Amino acid sequence: MMGITLFISWWKAFLHPWTPTFRDALDHKSNLRTWVGVAAGALLGFSLSWLAHLLSGQPPQAYMGIASIWVAAGTPPPFSSWVVIALLGVILGYFDFEIVLFIFARLLGGKGSFGAQAYAQSVFYAPLAVIQQVFAVTPIVGRPLFFLLAVYSLLPTTTSLKAVHGYSTWRAVLTWLLPILLNVVVAYAIVMLLISNAAR
Repeated sequence: MMGITLFISWWKAFLHPWTPTFRDALDHKSNLRTWVGVAAGALLGFSLSWLAHLLSGQPPQAYMGIASIWVAAGTPPPFSSWVVIALLGVILGYFDFEIVLFIFARLLGGKGSFGAQAYAQSVFYAPLAVIQQVFAVTPIVGRPLFFLLAVYSLLPTTTSLKAVHGYSTWRAVLTWLLPILLNVVVAYAIVMLLISNAAR
């Protein structure tokens, strides 16, 4: 029964990523559903991306999953294997981002709970995670499609934040925009610091 409810929520969020859709989804919210949904999206995406990797004629040992978007081909994994890193990255990356979003949502006057936010966003994150993992290993067209989908995900990110926290579109946009800008500024500062130290 939970599986059917999750699938219906995924389908609605994917086809109609508007604020009312996420308000309706909150009727079924639970921490268990959030975890199951994110894990199911990660595992299904991994399975389909592994299949796509093999069908495209790439050797099994070259599989890097979603990590291939950011890491050069042939790079050895920092620990264990790229399979483990890809799966953990999809799951842990989601909850890490949710914590950051929740902090900024509260700073901007959001009134919803962390559990409600994590659940509302999981119903669109899970299907996107499936599709993005397949795009990540698809030769030639996969990378641009991956980034197009990432840009598209900002729409349901915004509308789900509005549904959970009951604030305006602009506050919802600032909730995800501010941490992105902060990351850019911090990364820039680190690079400039490293360059200045190397020049001495």
